[in-house]
Amino acid sequence: MESTNTQQALFAHIKGLVPQNLALVDVVAEVLNISNDSAYRRIRGEKPITLDEAKILASHFKMSIDQVLHLDSNVYLFTGKLANNADFTYQNWLESLIAHLQYFLSFQPCYSYYLAKEITVFYYFLFPEIAAFKSFYFMKSILAYESWRTAKFSVSDDYSQSFEIMKKCNELYCLMPSTEIWSIENITSTLHQIEFMRVTGSLRSNEDAIVLLDRILQIIDHLEVQAEYGVKLTSGQDPATGKVPFKLFVNELLMGDNMQIFQLGNKQMTVIVHSVINYITTMDEAFNAYTKKTVDTIAQKSTLISGVNEKERLLFFNRLRAKVYDAKKLVV
Repeated sequence: MESTNTQQALFAHIKGLVPQNLALVDVVAEVLNISNDSAYRRIRGEKPITLDEAKILASHFKMSIDQVLHLDSNVYLFTGKLANNADFTYQNWLESLIAHLQYFLSFQPCYSYYLAKEITVFYYFLFPEIAAFKSFYFMKSILAYESWRTAKFSVSDDYSQSFEIMKKCNELYCLMPSTEIWSIENITSTLHQIEFMRVTGSLRSNEDAIVLLDRILQIIDHLEVQAEYGVKLTSGQDPATGKVPFKLFVNELLMGDNMQIFQLGNKQMTVIVHSVINYITTMDEAFNAYTKKTVDTIAQKSTLISGVNEKERLLFFNRLRAKVYDAKKLVV
């Protein structure tokens, strides 16, 4: 009886990981390559699953058997891929963002909590020039693609093809209700990247730097409108038509680490960024509960500036603009 209950608990856990538009039995049958009838018998506990089947299920659903069996092993299972110039290129990385966002949006409710160290990449994807620059920086300086070693960037380059997938990422992110916690330093790293690329000759002209800084100002304008109306917006969208809730908090004492936690139906997933652009995810219940509690605590110690606190909101965004204006003075 105990083994039957454990097996049923395993499939109950898996059910929470399956998108709500799919049937558990269909997914299990496909993953294990068995008939639906055989899958039903395993889900109901009438037929024991083998260790090989448990391994296949754990691998496919990126879950920890320790967690399902409630073993106190102090081990957390994370999954992710490492960007490189071979089997997981920057283009693949962008495609993985889309796949994850589509997966998240298949759940109801679906909600994102973001503890920001810098502007989330989805906002850079609002405008083609700054989106292309961030991609250029990642490939040249972080992924160190050999073909990009001597490359130079200009806002006049043709990057329309890459921007389409970036635009899709932004549009999907704008469908997801979110709470974000920012600090005044969130734009600092990108400002430094632009200046570094300018002084080292990786930008073709000073005018390129000016255009990029202008695009950052546009992102700030866009985010200020989102905060004023309390809704997410795509580029150029009339705020009166926005329907996806957006909360923005400011914390002056703590800078985040670009960690996100997603509410997916009755489950949660934490996304941790590492090595600048790579990310790993976990569905571990204990880890996610701790992470969510941390985010809630930080939010309580932060100032809400979306929809309320107009004075604090104006001061915050004007301080961001002042940092950009200071960066412009270095160029002209």
